[in-house]
Amino acid sequence: MTEPQSGATTLDALVIGAGISGIYQLYALRELGLDVQTLEAGSGVGGVWYWNRYPGARFDAESYTYGYFFSKELIDEWDWSEEYAAQPEIERYLNYAVDRFGLRERINLEQRVSSAVWDASSGRWTVTTESGRVWRPRYLVTALGILSAPAFPKVPGLEDFRGEWAHTGLWPADGVDFTGKKVAVIGTGSSGVQIIPIVAKDADSLVVFQRRPNWCTPINNFDITPERMDDIRDRIDEIFEATQLSPSGSPHSPMTESSLDLDPEERRRRFEKLYDSPGLVMALGNFRDVALDKRANDNCTAYIAERIRARVDDPAVADRLIPTDHGFGQKRPPLENGYYEVFNEPHVTLVSTLEESMVRFTETGIETSAGHYDVDVIVFATGFDAVVGSYNKIDIRGENGLSLKEHWEAGPRTWFGMQTAGFPNLFMIGGAQSVTGTIPRITDFQADWVASAVEYARDHGHTTIATTEAAEDEWIDHVNGGIVGTLQEKAESWAFGSNVPGRKRAYLLYAGGLPQYRERVRAATDDDFRGLTFSS
Repeated sequence: MTEPQSGATTLDALVIGAGISGIYQLYALRELGLDVQTLEAGSGVGGVWYWNRYPGARFDAESYTYGYFFSKELIDEWDWSEEYAAQPEIERYLNYAVDRFGLRERINLEQRVSSAVWDASSGRWTVTTESGRVWRPRYLVTALGILSAPAFPKVPGLEDFRGEWAHTGLWPADGVDFTGKKVAVIGTGSSGVQIIPIVAKDADSLVVFQRRPNWCTPINNFDITPERMDDIRDRIDEIFEATQLSPSGSPHSPMTESSLDLDPEERRRRFEKLYDSPGLVMALGNFRDVALDKRANDNCTAYIAERIRARVDDPAVADRLIPTDHGFGQKRPPLENGYYEVFNEPHVTLVSTLEESMVRFTETGIETSAGHYDVDVIVFATGFDAVVGSYNKIDIRGENGLSLKEHWEAGPRTWFGMQTAGFPNLFMIGGAQSVTGTIPRITDFQADWVASAVEYARDHGHTTIATTEAAEDEWIDHVNGGIVGTLQEKAESWAFGSNVPGRKRAYLLYAGGLPQYRERVRAATDDDFRGLTFSS
C-alpha cells in the first residue's frame, strides 16, 4: 500500500462494507496476496448485525447455516447458544472471525463512502469517504447489503417531535428505555414483529401502526446444548451439502408432491407440522405447489389464518392482522415469538394506516386522520430502501462519467448480479439480481468467484475486467423469466421496490435458486468468461 503525495491510498483492491459478506471477501482477496483494505461506515464490524441492535433482532436461518463454512477451525472453536442466535451473539461471532483471521488491521472503521469514480487513464477507482480520505484501488468490491438503507414514512413533522425516536436499522448503541412510557411502533415487517412483543412488556401503552399485515409464523427457537453442538460439528459437511442443494441456501427444500393430491385431513396435518416446526421450515420446506398454484396457496393461507384467529381474542383485530393482499411466500414471512398474543393486552392498540392514515408528527406524538396519539417514544420499524438504496447513497460514476443511479433508473442491470456495463473493475456481492435465500450462502460463492477472476486477470497480465449491455440484457431476461408463472410475479413487496414511493417496478432479487445460479456462473466462466472482457 502506498501513499502518494496527493494523500490518496493506492492499493490492489478495496472492499466497501464489513458485514458477514464483506469480511469474507476481504479474507479471500488477502489470501491471494493482494494489498486489500475494507471501508466500513460503522464504528464496528458486522454490517446489518452491527446496525440492527434493537431488542429482539435475531437470525431467521439456523445459526450454524448462516455462519462461515470455509474454516474447520472456526467451526470447531465457536459454540452457538441458540438455533436462531440473537444480535449480540451474532456480532460477537463476526468480531471473533475478524480477529481469528487477522483482518482487523485491514478494516477502516467510520469511513462512510461518498463517491467512487472510475479513472480510465490509470485503470483505477478513486474512492472518497465523507471524512475526506481518498483511496485508489485497481479493483472495487461492494458488499453493501440488500437491507442497509433505512426507509422512513413520508410523513412530515418529525423534527417537531420532542420525544425520543429510533429506527430499528440504526439502533442506538446505548439502547432505548421503554419502561413506563407511551410508545408507538410504526411497521409490522420482520423488525416490527420482533420488537413489538418486547416493547409491550415494558411500555405503559403501545400503539402499533400497521400498513399491511404479513403472514407471520412462529420461530419456535430453542437452545443448542453442548451435545447438539457436537452433533452439528459431526454433521457439518452434510449440513453444508444440504445448503448447496437447496434453492434457498438453507438445509430445507420444498416437498415435490402436490398438496392438492392430499385429502383435507392429511393436508391439514402436514400444515400443522410445518407451522410448529422451527424457523422458516413452513416457507422453505412447504409443498412446491404453494408457490405456484393459487388453490394450493389459498389452502395454506386459510390454515395460517385459522391459527392467527385462535391466538387473537378480538375477531376484528385478528382480521386486521391477516393479509388479504398477498399469499403465503410472496413476501418473506417474518418469524415471531408471542407476536399475536400481544394484541390481547389491554394497553396495546392496533391502528391500520390504510383505514386511519398518518397525517403528521407533532411535538407530543402522531396525528392521524382520525385523531391524535400521545407518545413518548417512536420506533420506526419501517424497513429499507432495499437492494439499490445503499448504492444510490454513493455517487458511483463509471466510464465517461456514467452515473450508476442513472444506469439503473429503470431497475438494476447486471451480469449475474456481480458486474454492470460501463463500470470496469467494479464487483458487487450480495447485490441486485443475485440474492436468493440465505445471503451468506450466495455471497461466499460470489466472493470466491471475484477472487478467482482477479487472480485470472493477474496471471494473464490483464488489469481491467468489464461486462457489456448485451450480457446485462441476457441476465435480465433470465431473472425476470424466473418469476413468470409463479405467485411472485404479481407480488407487491420490497423485492420489487414497492415500498419506495416513485420507484419503478423491477424485480431486484433472483428466484432461480442457488444451485441454478452457481451452475450458470460456472458455465459462463468455463466458456472463457462469457459476457466479460479482460484487457490491459
